[in-house]
Amino acid sequence: MQELNRINVGRINTPIEKLNNLTKYFNKGDIYIKRDDLTGLAMGGNKTRKLDYLVNYALDNGYNTLLTYGAMQTNHGRLTIGAAAKYNLNSILVIEGKAPELLEGNLALDAMMNGEIVFVDTEDLAEEEAKNKVQEVVDNIIYERKQQNDKVLAIPMGGSNTIGAFGYMQCIKEIIDDEEWKDETIDYLVCPYGTAGTYAGLVLGAKYYKANFVIVGIPVFVEPFDVHECVKLANNLAIELDIETRVTIDDLIIEGGLHNNRFALPGYGKTNKEQREAMYLMARQEGIILDPVYTGKMFYGFCELMNENYFSNSNVMLLHTGGYPGLFTSKHIKDISDDLKDCIKQY
Repeated sequence: MQELNRINVGRINTPIEKLNNLTKYFNKGDIYIKRDDLTGLAMGGNKTRKLDYLVNYALDNGYNTLLTYGAMQTNHGRLTIGAAAKYNLNSILVIEGKAPELLEGNLALDAMMNGEIVFVDTEDLAEEEAKNKVQEVVDNIIYERKQQNDKVLAIPMGGSNTIGAFGYMQCIKEIIDDEEWKDETIDYLVCPYGTAGTYAGLVLGAKYYKANFVIVGIPVFVEPFDVHECVKLANNLAIELDIETRVTIDDLIIEGGLHNNRFALPGYGKTNKEQREAMYLMARQEGIILDPVYTGKMFYGFCELMNENYFSNSNVMLLHTGGYPGLFTSKHIKDISDDLKDCIKQY
């Protein structure tokens, strides 16, 4: 295999923990968690593994600016800005939406790390028009910076390209080689399914390294990322690495539906009471905090599948992809406060 070069943006070899209390709670097999929320950089998260390779590529090829884009509370944006700060690169984050009066959650951290944040108002535009407008802004920024002798590396949403996906292909090897847990039987690895970079890397890695577990994705978008594009991403990575392994549609296990996904409702970045109850369950049973956008929905989907006996008394590992700062926005804090106000006692 022709491996890609990496640099230490954050910490890999993240811990695996057995969730003893949740294992007893469900009583249907052992439950583990891979703590990729503990990757270190800028409050951690799964994008760090991708940025190990993306930043190395930028440095090797003379780029001095990292640009990426995403939603208002993008975790990838936060970690890209953090990686840029660590390696003395400029950073630009393009966000679809109107600039808020208050910098909340990830946005506050983005500003603290000196990221240049550009908002693109697409409120009155159809989806395709909005996408085109964002791309036009990105293209204009790159052109303007080129005139200033800057070289800008444009990183896709979520770091979901072949370079980024390689980070999660290697995560499979890390799980298999973990000395403390490698003798334990794992049947399923469950992860959030967003822009597919993490999932594509995991599925390719599981096939290439002959993992004894299958990868289950829980979507965070009501209309999940196109599975054909996910397969294309995985196979483009395989071609780049000069390996014979290929991924097919049959290798992808995306639960909750490929349209109007039941686990992703009511929509990206939004939660319902049942999803928040799943987050509280993890917090109260294990002292582990989930976020409302990615891991909260993943764990909600996992709980529903457990209650439906989907895993058939198998052993399951959850992938914690981070995202804590997204909790600390007005909407999510209000929902949590309304749910849990009975916890407050005044004397």
